[in-house]
Amino acid sequence: MSNVSNDLIWALTSKQSSFLVKQPTAVLSRDPLNVSGKNTKTSSGLVNEKAIGLTQLANGSIVVKSKVAKNANKPAKSVHTVVFNQHKSAQKTALAVSNLAKNYRDDLRAVAVKRASQYSRSKVAKKTYTSVSRN
Repeated sequence: MSNVSNDLIWALTSKQSSFLVKQPTAVLSRDPLNVSGKNTKTSSGLVNEKAIGLTQLANGSIVVKSKVAKNANKPAKSVHTVVFNQHKSAQKTALAVSNLAKNYRDDLRAVAVKRASQYSRSKVAKKTYTSVSRN
């Protein structure tokens, strides 16, 4: 996509895209390279040459996808994927995601770490307490 301007791509895809989710309060995006989930030019994975996205698999593993700018004309090589398995600690996963996002865009690093932390917390089952009656 290096032959086309990012502004032109945003003008074409901002209001009509298969990734859009329109709600009364906000317009969201299901773009796999959109880490924040908002439909904005800065967070769109389609528009930017450098983008990062996080998803969670059914088994609890976290998948980090990042766009490789130099392979923009080669769709098969344009996305780099890293999988963190479910047995890695939440701190190690957050640190690794932070290091990956640091190499791409600093404005998305905090959002990526927050999303990775949410996914790590969702893997842990909450404790249940039984009530004991004193009768």
